[in-house]
Amino acid sequence: MTKRALLFPGQGAQKLGMAQDLYEELPSAHDYLDTLNAALPFDMLHLMFNDEEQLGLTQYTQPAIVSHSTAVLNELSIDYDYTIGHSLGEYAALAASHVISADDAVKIVAKRGELMATAFPRGTGSMAAVLGMTVDEVSAICKQISTDELTVEPANLNCPGQIVVSGHQEKIDELVRDGKTLGAKRVLPLNVSGPFHSSMMQVISDEFSAFLDQFEFNDAKVPVVQNTTAQAVTNKDEIKQQLIRQLYSPVRFEESIRFLLDQGVTEFIELGPNKVLSGLIKKINRDVTITAIGTVDEIKEWNKQ
Repeated sequence: MTKRALLFPGQGAQKLGMAQDLYEELPSAHDYLDTLNAALPFDMLHLMFNDEEQLGLTQYTQPAIVSHSTAVLNELSIDYDYTIGHSLGEYAALAASHVISADDAVKIVAKRGELMATAFPRGTGSMAAVLGMTVDEVSAICKQISTDELTVEPANLNCPGQIVVSGHQEKIDELVRDGKTLGAKRVLPLNVSGPFHSSMMQVISDEFSAFLDQFEFNDAKVPVVQNTTAQAVTNKDEIKQQLIRQLYSPVRFEESIRFLLDQGVTEFIELGPNKVLSGLIKKINRDVTITAIGTVDEIKEWNKQ
């Protein structure tokens, strides 16, 4: 029997006009997105449909992507055996696994985004994608160029040949400048507002933990593969604990997909804007079935099956 995992994208998948066709053409999606919008202290739908610059800010990007992903799921007739999200996408995965409500998911990621965006003054920390190197090679370079005061470390272990690093701006700049000399094919700076998924983000963990305590968590009805462990989890307390660790720990995406492959998963469905994770999975294993669903047409196509 085919095993299926649902995938939920993270930051970078957002785009102007995301979910607008759902909102305008599907009455149930219109109501669903209105409900999520009402849970937030700002007009997220206005940003999604009209304001690309604001949409790109972390505190707005995060609830926008979770809203789009969960709105798509809400329209689908679909069974699934596992859920997984990339960074903030893990919150959409938790909603899909009935650990938290979608309303709570958008509230949590809005706060998470706000804390992440304001943890460090802009220009003090950032991220970069290192292409053409293994995790071990990237880790070795990070250790080589880091000092006691200024560090850089692996942050997103995405797929073979694509590792994102995170840390102090000076070290990111150094890696971008000297990456080829150090053996990388290319090092590309990322347009982010902070050193996400690095140990620098521990400064926000206590405040985020206290914020999470306001919300009700349930054991997962469908196992969630968490970023920090690359293992399937159902226990609500463990899930919550790992969400805090996720702020300052690497996203072990490639390992997570390999874990799912080992469990017999042969079909991956990506829900939300763009097809970022589908591209990563193709680089991990070309033999699996991958479908991306994010538009009204794609929803209708799936539901016709």
